[in-house]
Amino acid sequence: MNQLAEIQIENKEDFGLVVSSRVVAEQIGKRHGDVINQIRRILTDENVRSLIIDNEYRDKKGELRTEYLLTKDGFTLYMFNIQGHNDFKMNYINKFNEMEDHIKNQTLKLPTTYKEALLELVAKEEENERLRLETEISRQRISEMKPKASYYDNILQNKSLVTIGQIAKDYGMSAQALNKLLHDLKVQYKQSGQWLLYSKHHSKGLTHSDTTEIEHKDGSTSVRMHTKWTQNGRLFLYELLKQHNILPMIEQEVS
Repeated sequence: MNQLAEIQIENKEDFGLVVSSRVVAEQIGKRHGDVINQIRRILTDENVRSLIIDNEYRDKKGELRTEYLLTKDGFTLYMFNIQGHNDFKMNYINKFNEMEDHIKNQTLKLPTTYKEALLELVAKEEENERLRLETEISRQRISEMKPKASYYDNILQNKSLVTIGQIAKDYGMSAQALNKLLHDLKVQYKQSGQWLLYSKHHSKGLTHSDTTEIEHKDGSTSVRMHTKWTQNGRLFLYELLKQHNILPMIEQEVS
């Protein structure tokens, strides 16, 4: 099934870009009532009420029924709380970004001077870079996702997660040196100052990440991802580095 061809995002005058809970239910093969119940559990958090909009529609009998309209953030929040459907999630997130970008472009006024044209070009490229980065971060986070209980209760609180700096110390390196080495070994690459795993490593459970939105003095925002390595990732790096005759300091001392 080509899910890209079935993406149904609406541009509602009062709410902006949204997708109906009915569409989500149909495309992931769930009863609409089950999706409604899952969304209501999310809505117990007051902070998300602006992301998911209560709405009504008429069914085939003409009776009023409840649905929810999910903004991009609301859709992402809901999908991050259920397991599987990763391609479906990414298709919708990418489409939301694409439509938002298109709407922004339509509202831009044409530059009247060469300087304005250059400034607009720079701003456009920065926006494109931001969208590319958000997409890459979403890809990595989706590949790492677990059901909510497992993700928040076990993973974020798991003391066995370690930073690249902690692993680097095992080898007598700096974090910068180990990051560069992993780049040379095709484990990760750098985009907009952030290290991201190559896609072939996404499903191996090597890392767990979260993102923070940073507000700058000029009012603009950007996202920063914080990545930690699992013990499985630590073993992966050990085996990989060992193949290149790079051993942790404790083994160097023994040998």
